[in-house]
Amino acid sequence: MSLVEARDAGAIGLFGERYGERVLVYAIGDFSREICGGPHVARTAELGRFHVVKDEAVGAGVRRIRAVLEPAAGKGDA
Repeated sequence: MSLVEARDAGAIGLFGERYGERVLVYAIGDFSREICGGPHVARTAELGRFHVVKDEAVGAGVRRIRAVLEPAAGKGDA
């Protein structure tokens, strides 16, 4: 949908005006509705193992988790 439609539907965006004209809106029931410029992977399982490096509150009842991917076994080995 358009960014305007997403905002009118109650979706929030955390990155200011960095979104394009068309966005995706992800919802978790009535709990959360957020704007996303597009998914990076279809499922978190595609990421493999990752390590949480930061966990912070960004609002009442809202957390942001930052993580780094661990190198995949056998990839990048010479």
